[in-house]
Amino acid sequence: MRKILGVEVAVMLFPAVLQAGQIEEVVVTAQKRAQSINDVGLSVSAATGEQIADAGISDTGDLVKVSPGLVFTASQNGTPLFSLRGVGFNDYTLGASPAVSVYVDEVPLAYGAFTKGATLDLERVEVLKGPQGLLFGQNSTGGAINYIAAKPTTELEAGGRLSYGRFNKLETEAYVSGPLSDTVAGRIALATTQADEWQKSVASNRELGVEDLFKGRAQLQFDLSDRTTVLAGVNGWADKSDTQAAQLQDVQLQYSSPSEPLISDVAATQSRIDAFYVQPNAANNARSAEWDEGRDLSRNDDFTQFTLRLDHELNDALTFTSITAYSEYREDYSMDRDGTLLQNMGIDSEGSVDSFTQELRLSGNTDNSQWLVGLNYATNDVVSDETVLVGDSTNVALNPGGPFIQQSTTSITQDIEDVGIFANLEYDLSEQLTVLAGVRFTQSKNDFTSCSHNADPGLNATFAFFSDALKGQAPGTTVIVPDECVSLDAVTADVSRTPYQDTLDEDNVSWRFGLNYRVDEDLLLYTLASKGYKTGSYPILPASTTSQFEPVTQESVQALEAGFKWTLADRKAQLNSAIFYYQYDDKQVRGSVKDPVYNQLDRLVNVPESTIQGFEVELTYTPIDGLMLRASGTYVDTEVNEWYTFVNPTTGQDEDGLNGVREQGDFAGSELPFTPDFHFVADADYRLPISSTLGAFVGANLMYNSEANSTFGAPDKTRVNSFTTLDLRAGIESLDGVWSATVWGRNVTDEYYWSNQFVTQDVVVRYAAKPVTYGISFAYNFM
Repeated sequence: MRKILGVEVAVMLFPAVLQAGQIEEVVVTAQKRAQSINDVGLSVSAATGEQIADAGISDTGDLVKVSPGLVFTASQNGTPLFSLRGVGFNDYTLGASPAVSVYVDEVPLAYGAFTKGATLDLERVEVLKGPQGLLFGQNSTGGAINYIAAKPTTELEAGGRLSYGRFNKLETEAYVSGPLSDTVAGRIALATTQADEWQKSVASNRELGVEDLFKGRAQLQFDLSDRTTVLAGVNGWADKSDTQAAQLQDVQLQYSSPSEPLISDVAATQSRIDAFYVQPNAANNARSAEWDEGRDLSRNDDFTQFTLRLDHELNDALTFTSITAYSEYREDYSMDRDGTLLQNMGIDSEGSVDSFTQELRLSGNTDNSQWLVGLNYATNDVVSDETVLVGDSTNVALNPGGPFIQQSTTSITQDIEDVGIFANLEYDLSEQLTVLAGVRFTQSKNDFTSCSHNADPGLNATFAFFSDALKGQAPGTTVIVPDECVSLDAVTADVSRTPYQDTLDEDNVSWRFGLNYRVDEDLLLYTLASKGYKTGSYPILPASTTSQFEPVTQESVQALEAGFKWTLADRKAQLNSAIFYYQYDDKQVRGSVKDPVYNQLDRLVNVPESTIQGFEVELTYTPIDGLMLRASGTYVDTEVNEWYTFVNPTTGQDEDGLNGVREQGDFAGSELPFTPDFHFVADADYRLPISSTLGAFVGANLMYNSEANSTFGAPDKTRVNSFTTLDLRAGIESLDGVWSATVWGRNVTDEYYWSNQFVTQDVVVRYAAKPVTYGISFAYNFM
């Protein structure tokens, strides 16, 4: 037993094998208290730090190898996006809260861009499926990922891991932990990743894809008394890696003919059209890509977070907990999103987020109950400037005779404030039957400003031209000063000139109710009904009219789940299964609407009604000493029941919305984006002694994703094909756990697959996963 933050918990591995070939019990904190995973009436996937290292999990996106139903997607701007059981939010705006929230030691990482350092020096990770808005914040309609970092120890420990692989990738990680006095213990962990380029230009000898990442965490634990523990920490990372270039697959021109409506310069438009048909295609080679010449496509991003946790036992049955965190995030990166040598969708982005969170809670227990009440407060101050380079696009030569649009900058600010009050109760009606009930009230406010602007003469001249044309004025009447806001008023067609301002003020009540029935010590049956919300959001995009800045309102998921957790064969096997049904209302998506200037443009929209249903099965089996087999899979069936509409700015009439390939229609009946029907993962690990001090091990990890689509209606141009990956590992280790040496290969079949394929401006592109990689690792622990 070991004391961590005032709670006595067993230090257990998952899935670990005892000498008798049994499965060790798993302790999780999915309900903000230590419990056996088999006592939690909720679908939870868990993995230890050792498992994470064996699987080669270096960032949150790799968790798909151990948690079925979790889908990772690289957004159009390269930021990580996650969905669970079909619930996710595919938007890359800085300040857009995810549908699957990520935490480290219950401290939120508010946005996906924050998560790069989350996998450092872990004790375990837990993936909670279904709405988690009650205990883990209001932005968890899909689920929550909670990393539990390794804590300071009362005895001196140190260790590290060194890994070298393909593309000269060198990964190092080290930690030291131990007592500083009778009441103070500390822990420091550091990691670096360095690698050469892995992408190759189709048309030249250029290369892209350098990795340069540093991660660190330091903690001090103060045992002020037998009842009071304080944990202070600082963690962060710095990323100077290259951004990934998209792979060109096809063209889908904004204007395919210079005679289309609104075209103002036929010759200039035709030259742009011709240029796209001679761009080199990346085909089906994971390493092939193309990008703008002469641009520095690297990052200069960093993140720092300070945390302070206090646990004080008021008496044997009552504990007060305070969790405080302050975070600073800065980004400065460039990328080529169009996969061509043309400036069709280049991105230069600068931004920052200052975040503060505070949680206060009181938890207690009686002979037959466990309860907690708490308060959350969070602020996020977001500033972002994103410039899109579009000078070669087919829809920018609009001003007769020029100048033509070259670029546009969108500047936004968001001042976001969230307050939540929550309570949860678990009450034993009998020795076998437990009822769970919880509720949370959340108030969220977002003060938003946005301005599309630039000193680009073409941008200003074009919007002045269209303002005059739409208002029936003589050309040249309207003059726009450089860096004035150029978006047109959606009603009057006046140039906005000053930033668009709006406030989104929302509240909601999340809840859950469940029953756990303990048939015997080996079998738990449970049912759970819950409802969770995700707050509304504003976009960052170059807006033709101010109506594009309007937000999406909050979405909600009402979920029903029933399942069992069954220990079998004298603890040699564990079988867990669940079925689920979700009513998904007002799903937030990045959609498209018709535009009087650019033809079609992005806009955030709500899809009114969708449903999700499915089941999952997980089996862990240890047939003989040293052999652990684990297989799990999820089947998800999703459907849009009601499609969104928008008001056509030209006709003023309601029309069906557009999907991601700019097709207009009623897409009711479509599956939800980025949701494969089947997701299957399996892992095998066999360890055996080969001498009195030395052991050997072999292992494999298999993952399968069925086909999905990145938009509605399943068009071929945005298909994400099914794929299967296989990772292998083998090595030797000392039986006392001091050292190990591993030879490994990831994606050993060299499967070509991608996480996202989409239409952007005039092209169809995808982000491919890396090809086969291989290498060696050495780990050493000083004990």
